[in-house]
Amino acid sequence: MNNVARNTSFFENKGQIRSVASNGRKRLTGTKAASLTGASARAQRPLPVLATKSSIDGIQWLSFALVAVAIACVAYVDYLVKSMSLSYLYILPLVVAAILLPRRITFTLTLVCVFLHDVLGRPYSALPVRIADNLIALIGFGFVVAITHKFVAQRNSLSGVIRRQRDDLLKEVDLAAHVQSLFLPLNGPAIPGYDIAARMFPARGVGGDYYDYIPLPEHKLGLVIADVAGKGVAAALLMAAASAAVRVDANDPRRISETIDRLNHELHGLSDGSRFMTMFLGELEPKARSLKYANCGHNPALLFRAAKPQARWLSAGCMPVGLFPVLHCEPEHITLESGDVVVWYTDGLTEAENQAGEQFGPRKIFDIVRSNWGASAQEIVDLLYREVINFSERDTFDDDLTIMVLKVEPALGQ
Repeated sequence: MNNVARNTSFFENKGQIRSVASNGRKRLTGTKAASLTGASARAQRPLPVLATKSSIDGIQWLSFALVAVAIACVAYVDYLVKSMSLSYLYILPLVVAAILLPRRITFTLTLVCVFLHDVLGRPYSALPVRIADNLIALIGFGFVVAITHKFVAQRNSLSGVIRRQRDDLLKEVDLAAHVQSLFLPLNGPAIPGYDIAARMFPARGVGGDYYDYIPLPEHKLGLVIADVAGKGVAAALLMAAASAAVRVDANDPRRISETIDRLNHELHGLSDGSRFMTMFLGELEPKARSLKYANCGHNPALLFRAAKPQARWLSAGCMPVGLFPVLHCEPEHITLESGDVVVWYTDGLTEAENQAGEQFGPRKIFDIVRSNWGASAQEIVDLLYREVINFSERDTFDDDLTIMVLKVEPALGQ
């Protein structure tokens, strides 16, 4: 468990990750429309804009009533005070009307305010004075209302542009998330004597988690789970590049250490050490029940020995990929037994917090696997996800969450 503590402290400095890494073997055309459904639905939510309708309906009745009451109050004060002109007080309700109500109604209220001021205001000494005062009030009110309406029109126009840009961005993000999902395996590998399952639970649109099953020469199987430090599109693009590089190496009979060294060289060349990723790269030899692996700064995988029962944590043996120009990483080796369960995961699982700020932690993973080791690999994946949902008391997370489970089936006769 000391190894768990050391690895946990290392991961606390990692950046958050946003969404799904993906698998290029799926086809885009079959599901492109479905991937845009979420963006289209969100696009229907309009941004709040100011009044644009030509008639009063809905909440505009309340706005009209409030403006009318305000004008009536100003008119009453104008009627009471005879020592000075209070025409300027009508400007406030007219500005509110210009913001909340349609243009033709606002200009009608402008004429009403001029009329009320003429009738209820202080008496005039001569007709020319009365005409001049009303004309000045009309010009002043109209100017303020016109300027306010122009501001409203600009505000509505800007809101429309923002809304369209937001809708386009949501569509692009959903499409990017779908393209990333093409890098993920469609189904688990069918290997006699083994049950393998995995699932990605993205936190947002795009991010840097990634897992894959890679067929290798001599009937071996490559198992990889990785997590790019950082979040968003940058992490997603880097993970896509790493995924492609790992698959290219799968065609050559390279050792795990050579694959990691080549990947580290390419990743460091792209980001100059500013971006890195943790990775657990394994090589399963089904007939020999042998698993070679290299943990490059990743969360320690859980190896549950059902025969004991006891846990062994496959901790990190080398630094993350891409952090330094040179990375020397020698793989380790374990022999699997009947009933063994291996659980790989990203830090979105162990670092999920509840309302009290407590983390899910690796201990809960062990307890869940120990109590349910007889279940299938997919059932264990789903159970871990349900338990972290119940623990955190929410169904969304701040970080991507990826779980992969390998279970060794009992041999015939056992």
